[in-house]
Amino acid sequence: MPNPAPSPAAPAPSQASKRQSNSSYWIAGIVIILLVIATALFVDVQQMMHVMRCTNYLLALAGIVFLLAGIFLIDVRWWWLLGRQPSFKRLSHAANASFIVPILTPIPNYVSRVVITGQTTEATLPQATTSMMVERMIAQIMRIATIVLTISLGVQSTMSPGSMIRSMLISVAVLACYLLAIRYVDAVTSGVDRLLTWMPGINDCWRGKIVGAVQDALSIEVGMKDLLLALGVTIVMWTFFFLFHLLVILAMPLGLDIHANTTIALGALALTPPSAPAMLGIYQISQIGPNLILRLGTFEQLLPYSLMLYFVQAIVWMLLTIWALRALNMSFIDLFRK
Repeated sequence: MPNPAPSPAAPAPSQASKRQSNSSYWIAGIVIILLVIATALFVDVQQMMHVMRCTNYLLALAGIVFLLAGIFLIDVRWWWLLGRQPSFKRLSHAANASFIVPILTPIPNYVSRVVITGQTTEATLPQATTSMMVERMIAQIMRIATIVLTISLGVQSTMSPGSMIRSMLISVAVLACYLLAIRYVDAVTSGVDRLLTWMPGINDCWRGKIVGAVQDALSIEVGMKDLLLALGVTIVMWTFFFLFHLLVILAMPLGLDIHANTTIALGALALTPPSAPAMLGIYQISQIGPNLILRLGTFEQLLPYSLMLYFVQAIVWMLLTIWALRALNMSFIDLFRK
């Protein structure tokens, strides 16, 4: 009796990754096309070009200084989370080279940074992976706090010292609650479990999944001292990034007051921080869409601002990447092959 025909083999992981990467390029291309169509329909292109020509580039250059200071703190935090064991200079080059990858490809930065760090420094892949999990958790805390601060300022008609202090206190309270939840993760997960037990319509399966997700989000393998130090560095880093965003929008003749400029800069920072770059089109949609929903600005104002932020960061990361590749004795082909 003839043997049955063998079932087709499952696609290799590399083939699946390649298809996923190709689909991401298609999505990015479609987003860019939609952005061009929206620009043609809703934006006076000549006015936008006038804004670009009349931008105070000296003020924008001052913003770039704060951007570079923030990038330096990214490297410091990465070195600290890796136990201060790798050479800081080499680790800094490895980290800086990784940030160009998500700007040119759909590969997220946390993937490229872990791989490049693990292959070009003394740090191991497991070390880099664990440190990246802590870093991403801290990034989520900062995003939440910044979004809360942005919304708090956005609902104020004027930016008085009192409103600014109240908004800052709300953000600090968010940070404190998150840190307390991490410190008392067992009590928090038990409380969530009890709360879900009382809620109708949630079965044991869903309750277990939700409690497990909460526990995973709050469980980290780092001491509270190291976590607080990394969080402190991150707060200073995000302050530098905010000043970069603010100085760039102040440099552009968009006809906005200081309250609107500050709110839009905060919103842009929360949605597209320099520590999480993205491809052209994806970056603009990620920033413009939510800001439009929150009514922080018009499309004509947000588009040139997002383009200016994107290309300034792309140029800075490209120059840092060229410097890093020379120091690491690598080429662009080696970078993307890794």
